[in-house]
Amino acid sequence: MKSVLFVLLACLSLSGYAQDTLSKWSLGVVGGVEQVGRRLSEANDNQDVIDQWNSLEENVWRLSGGLRLQRELSAHFSVYSGLVYSDRGYRIDTLQEAGLNSMKFHFRYIELPIGLQYTGKRFGKNALLAGTSLNVGYAFSDVVYYNKNGQTAQFEMSAMPNVNAINLNVNAMLGVRRTITNTASLDLYLSGNQALSPLADGQLERRFYSFGLFMALMSAF
Repeated sequence: MKSVLFVLLACLSLSGYAQDTLSKWSLGVVGGVEQVGRRLSEANDNQDVIDQWNSLEENVWRLSGGLRLQRELSAHFSVYSGLVYSDRGYRIDTLQEAGLNSMKFHFRYIELPIGLQYTGKRFGKNALLAGTSLNVGYAFSDVVYYNKNGQTAQFEMSAMPNVNAINLNVNAMLGVRRTITNTASLDLYLSGNQALSPLADGQLERRFYSFGLFMALMSAF
């Protein structure tokens, strides 16, 4: 009888440990909208060239989203990674007043973030959320869409022949985490991103930055 009780207690202890371990992991989806801009630098520090391109190129709104895998380290800290689709770029209106044509540049990446999150003390179902990450992006598509006034067709062509295949950028977030159930939560946060490496190597270099509003729906398993 004592042996049976010992086995039962051991099984319950292992079961509780397993549930506690598994509950530290969560999987979810993340997505949002962001305004994308770029910082220009010229090899000879020619400000006139930079000003000329700045007068032509405009910021754009783009969508991003993907999957996130997260692991709790403590009651307040967690690490996360995943796969995220991001679309960077800019717009040029060559004759904006006349509306004759415009070009929309799209540089699409699959990014692998390595991040750290902080969750503050809960107030009811809500808690402060902050975090930062280093993202490694792989460029899988770069195109420019050329629109001509009165035409609905878009002509797709290669944007740049020397786009760097790998892009590094850093990200910071600040927002709120709302508990939905014992295992599910919803994050709503503002996000800022800055590229560390240029879009392409050359006389004129562009480094993208962005600011946006994102949501992440996470579920423990």
